[in-house]
Amino acid sequence: MLLTRRVGAPILFPSPLFWDSPPWHTWPPIVAEAIFLAMQSRGLLVSALESELGRTEDIDQTSTESSARASVSDTQAPLNRKSSPQDPTDSELGIPRMLPYRNERYGLADVDFDHAMVVDMQLSPRRDHSGRFAYSAMQLGRWEATPADQPLSGGGWIPAMTLPPDVSSLDRLSSKVAQLRVLAPDAAIVLSVTPEWIDDHLADLIAAGPDAILIRLGQIRMAGIAFAQFTRRLLTRVETIQKVPIWLAPPKSLAKHPLSVSDSIKTIALGVSAIAVDSWLEEVLEEFDEIAAPSAFSADPLRTVTAEVEEILSRRLDPDLEHFAGLLSTLVHEQPRDLLGTFDPEIAQLLDLPCIGRL
Repeated sequence: MLLTRRVGAPILFPSPLFWDSPPWHTWPPIVAEAIFLAMQSRGLLVSALESELGRTEDIDQTSTESSARASVSDTQAPLNRKSSPQDPTDSELGIPRMLPYRNERYGLADVDFDHAMVVDMQLSPRRDHSGRFAYSAMQLGRWEATPADQPLSGGGWIPAMTLPPDVSSLDRLSSKVAQLRVLAPDAAIVLSVTPEWIDDHLADLIAAGPDAILIRLGQIRMAGIAFAQFTRRLLTRVETIQKVPIWLAPPKSLAKHPLSVSDSIKTIALGVSAIAVDSWLEEVLEEFDEIAAPSAFSADPLRTVTAEVEEILSRRLDPDLEHFAGLLSTLVHEQPRDLLGTFDPEIAQLLDLPCIGRL
C-alpha cells in the first residue's frame, strides 16, 4: 500500500493491515516484545510505544504527572533522541510501526518518533473494559515503568482527554499536525476519531491536513450490511470535501463470528485504504494470555517466548494473512469497487451494487 503524504515522500506499507489496539499492559514486557516483533515481521503495522514494550533503558520518558498538566507544545521540549541523525529511521527502512499519540502523552518518549512510520493522533478517548473513558493503573504502571511492588499514587483511574492540552479548538488542529510532522518528518500523520465526529467535524479534520483519517468503530456492534452502508456513505462524504485516505477499525459484529478476511477485502474494495485486524485476533489473544514469562534461569528468554508466539501465530493468524494476500492480489482493477456484486436484490439496492444472477 502506497500512502501519498501531504508533505514529504510517499510511504510504502507492506500491507493495508494494521493492529490498532494491542493490550500490551496485560502481558509481561518480554512477552509483549516477542509478540510485537513477530507481528511486525509479518508486515502488519503495529501500534506501540517503547514503554509499552518494556523498553525503558536509556529512554527519557515523559512522566504521568507532567503529561497530564502539560500545556506546552512538544516542539518546546528538548529532543534527547537515542539514534543519531545519520541513522535511518524505521520509516525509511520500511519497518511498520504506528505511534499511538494520546492527548495526555502518557508513556511517550522522544525516541518513539524515530521509530514511527505512522503517528496516530488519537482525538477520541476510548472506553476501557469497565466502560470508563479512562486509563487503568495497570496501563499507567506500564507507561511509567512502575515497579510491581510499588503502588501507583493518584488512584486507580485517570480520566482521558478529548483534545491535546496545546490545542484549544479544532480550528487550531492544523498547527498540531504540522508540529508532529516536524517531530516525525519521515512518518505519515493520521488523525483518529470515533464515528460520532463524522457528522459535525469531518470538514475540520480534513482541513487540518492529515495524511489519512482513521475511524474507530471497534466499540460498536453493527450488522455487516450496516457497516458496508456506513463505509459507502463515509467515502462519498469525504470525496465531496476533499479526497483523503480513510482507514477503518471495524465494528464488532452482531453475528456470532467477527469480521472475516473476505469482509475485510470487500471493505478495501469499497475504497478504504487500510483496515485493522483486531477482530481477527480474539482467539490469538486468548492464547497469548496463557504465555508465561520465562524462567530466570533461561539462557535466552526472548527466544523461548518467541517460539511460543510463533507457534500460536502459525496456527491462528498466518492462514488468514495468506488468504488476505491472495484475495488482495485479485483487486487489480482500476476501480476495485467495480468487482463487487451480490445475489441479493435488496442488498444490491442498499449498497448501489450490481445484482448478479438475475434471470
